[in-house]
Amino acid sequence: MPETPYENYLHADKILSYQKKEDELICPGERDFQGVQQESEFIWTRINLLLKNTSKNLVSGDLNGATRLLEQAAALWSSLTAKCEELLWRLWPNDFLKIRKVIGTGGSTADSPRYRESERLAQSIWGPFADQLKKSSITVLQLLKTEDHDEMRALLKAMMWYDYRVQEFNIAHLYLVFGEIGDRTLGLKGGTTEYLIKRQSQFLFPELWDSINELSKGPATK
Repeated sequence: MPETPYENYLHADKILSYQKKEDELICPGERDFQGVQQESEFIWTRINLLLKNTSKNLVSGDLNGATRLLEQAAALWSSLTAKCEELLWRLWPNDFLKIRKVIGTGGSTADSPRYRESERLAQSIWGPFADQLKKSSITVLQLLKTEDHDEMRALLKAMMWYDYRVQEFNIAHLYLVFGEIGDRTLGLKGGTTEYLIKRQSQFLFPELWDSINELSKGPATK
């Protein structure tokens, strides 16, 4: 049967050819696992494009544009978190034990180049953001105290929101791992989930959270 224009545009046949056929699945939950992981890769490509354009807007001084794009990227992380929850609900632990035998040594979400690039791109936003702060002759701590600089304040809030959504995903992923292999089983990288817990505590914008901590040390300002 010839492809429709819709299928041609999406390269649907090529995309679906990368899924295992039903008679190749090693357990009932493998289609869910493989499908969610593949969908996640596509979502990271969307996030990464938004982050690249966020940086471009920051460099050009379009703070409103940067804020809007960063908020969109944060919303996509929410859909990734939902996929972790979906797998925790649908994937039976014994099925995952069968799947992990065929994934290969060292295979995990953290091995995805798209996932790693999202981390790098987000962290790279801080440089042009700091340049905009310098142009406005204001520090992050001062920005947290003021009711002026509305565009900068909105952008800072978007950065908080983005970091929050990424950490939310990391926590959901951590509990997905707990739900499938426990919290003391050796993972595919050879270690326990302790390294995931340490990774979860690493913020994308540490200077932002340090400034909030500094703000909280002093008396409230008007």
